Amino acid sequence: MVEPKRFKSKKIMNNILLKLVFVMLVTTPAEEKQANILINSIRDFGGRYASSPVYVLTGDAINASCRTITASDVTLIPLEISDSLPKYPFLLKVMACARAEELLQGKSEIMVWMDVDGLVLNEPGEFYLEKNKKIAIRPVNLRNNVGLPVDSPTDPYWQKIYDYTRLKLRKVPAVETLVDTQRVRLYLNSATFSIRPEQRIFREWKRIFLLLLDDQEYQNNACLTDNHKIFLHQAVFSAVVASRIKENEIQWFSQKAGYPLHHHYELTQEKRVSKLNELESVIYERLWDAPNWTMSTIKVDEPLKSWLKEKYENVTRREVYIQ
Repeated sequence: MVEPKRFKSKKIMNNILLKLVFVMLVTTPAEEKQANILINSIRDFGGRYASSPVYVLTGDAINASCRTITASDVTLIPLEISDSLPKYPFLLKVMACARAEELLQGKSEIMVWMDVDGLVLNEPGEFYLEKNKKIAIRPVNLRNNVGLPVDSPTDPYWQKIYDYTRLKLRKVPAVETLVDTQRVRLYLNSATFSIRPEQRIFREWKRIFLLLLDDQEYQNNACLTDNHKIFLHQAVFSAVVASRIKENEIQWFSQKAGYPLHHHYELTQEKRVSKLNELESVIYERLWDAPNWTMSTIKVDEPLKSWLKEKYENVTRREVYIQ
């Protein structure tokens, strides 16, 4: 059994510039199980990136139990969160990204963030950034009554975000949401993406996000719905990216990367893949608790089918029935 490394020092990589580092966040026992499978998928299917270092950011309460994560070259990094910070959706994710960026500054060429409800299924070549690209990502899946339509003026929610990032509305690029095909101002999905840490995007993301959380007038008058609170982190992230990265410096994922399996049947036929084996990486979200997990949604061929069954049953102790 390989004991994961525990973060002890700011000196972490002996000044060797790594090509790519995977980063994820674990805050609950369930997420620890998902992280175990995700890390194993990187090691087993990652191709030339299979041996890349993995950083697992953890909450203090979960840190000890992360001993179940035994894959090689994994570093556990506890998050130090002030008790004065509010309990707010995705705050820990923002803090984790900022901490990882700080640690990887000048140490890694590319940082790959993956939510733990994701998998690597083939060599994830789309995570690697081309020479003149600074981020690889896709637009959000749904507008969710949060994304700003391209033909609409700014509302109080987006205006304050744009004020903090010094963005003018006309300068914000338009994108199309993947599932409901709405044209909105740049609005990015932060479940899976790769980025150059040198951009210092996450430090600014954290700064603005915390300012907005502390602004009670904004919270009371602009964050009027649950969705506005749940997706505030993505709205701020999108604006920071728009303010610091040019549109032609964004490397857009194809359907092979970060495929939203939980929206599989909502996608148009031309966007829908026919089997899981075709993908480089996938996000499955709520399918974690679905009967037969990912295999309940899409065709899966061997040997991936048996691999999924084995890994899921090992960590959940729930049997997967495959016809």
